Amino acid sequence: MKSLLWPLCLLFVLPLATVAQSPSRYTISPLAKLPADSLLKARLLISLDGFLKDKDHPGQPSVYIDTAYLRGYRMGFEEIVKVENSAKRNDTSFYKAQLQNVIKLKPEGEYLIKLGFVGLADGQPVVRMIYSIIARDRKDRFVFYPARDYVIKDWKQQWVGNIHYLYPYTLDMAAARRFDHFNTEVAGWFGAKPVKLHYYHCSDAQELLRVKGVDYDANASYMRRGDSDKDNDIFMSGVGSPWYGHDLIHFYCDKFLPRPINRAMEEGLAYYADGGWGESYTTCLGLLKKYAADHPGEDLYRVFKNNVSVGDISLKFTINALLLQDVIRRQGFPKALEVLKAENNDAGLEQSLHTHFGLTPTNFNENIRKRLGAS
Repeated sequence: MKSLLWPLCLLFVLPLATVAQSPSRYTISPLAKLPADSLLKARLLISLDGFLKDKDHPGQPSVYIDTAYLRGYRMGFEEIVKVENSAKRNDTSFYKAQLQNVIKLKPEGEYLIKLGFVGLADGQPVVRMIYSIIARDRKDRFVFYPARDYVIKDWKQQWVGNIHYLYPYTLDMAAARRFDHFNTEVAGWFGAKPVKLHYYHCSDAQELLRVKGVDYDANASYMRRGDSDKDNDIFMSGVGSPWYGHDLIHFYCDKFLPRPINRAMEEGLAYYADGGWGESYTTCLGLLKKYAADHPGEDLYRVFKNNVSVGDISLKFTINALLLQDVIRRQGFPKALEVLKAENNDAGLEQSLHTHFGLTPTNFNENIRKRLGAS
């Protein structure tokens, strides 16, 4: 593995060693292909410096960012807001921006810009992210856009009920219709009309990242990933399916429930509705039952408190799903949503458990084991 990574490391360490003749917010890779026209190149480099200055404040006016465009796509440049920061090293400018390449596109005056964010630790390059943006020449300056429209320019589109699918290859119509019906059902839980979703049906999590402009992210999980923009009803899925019920619960909670919401209990509702990590709620509940049976002397409150998992499945979230299942069956979804309304911390969760279920650290183990036996 070391021999495979070394050429990549060289790509980054060379420009970090010597600051190129560019504005101070970034360096230029010696391998970068810049426009031959000197005036155009100067305009691009100055504009890029302005963009990097403004990117951390996407809601504020900027001559280098189309703020009207971002109102319709609030995810925008969120992946690189304060990306220079390293919490581990307590350094807000550890990762330095690097212009890696400028690729001319069609139509005329449009370019694909490749940026790297790289730091040096003990003389070794640390690559945080490789990111793509689109630059459009306005003759007096360049204006920068997210890469989304460029990445999906050849994708197909189709409405299935209230779901507007955008997808690169094929669409499983049976699953798409099922998700549309589920969308209507979930809207009813929240007392709302079904949201007309723009569903970006990515083949996998890495493709979702590319839609968001991310070519590489050292902090990303490549197993499953979703994202959404509740203000513009955008729903992105990296699970390779037109069905993603788990994250639809998060979308509706974010869009329709007032803050605060306890995220762990919200995960419980998502587990109840569609399981977790590709496994059904029935499977998750079976794993919890097996764990409890295999550890008869273990206090399940400790398991809950420490968020113990079996594989990718959280036993804590599964316990929350079990509790919400009981509420839904006895009192309906409006009451279950009330359970979610708590501060997003351990204290808020424990208060909700006590208020709605009478659970305390002392009686938790006995109560949950009884519920598992009855389920």
